[in-house]
Amino acid sequence: MRIRRTLSKIFGLAQIAVGALAMVFAFLSFYNIFGTQTILGISGESAGLYLWVFIIFGLLSAISGIFLLYEQQT
Repeated sequence: MRIRRTLSKIFGLAQIAVGALAMVFAFLSFYNIFGTQTILGISGESAGLYLWVFIIFGLLSAISGIFLLYEQQT
């Protein structure tokens, strides 16, 4: 049972980190910081779509990670 709790915390933290990185990447690509739109070949018109996709993916991933962290405490 202790191994399950430890793995749950590790995967929960990893999912939160992936979610946060996805949201940061969304803003970096939307505002073209470091030239990410040109590097990835994203047009200006479709940048808003990528922003929403990465924000939604990041939020769902972070929420799932939070649930994994608090699953074993109850």
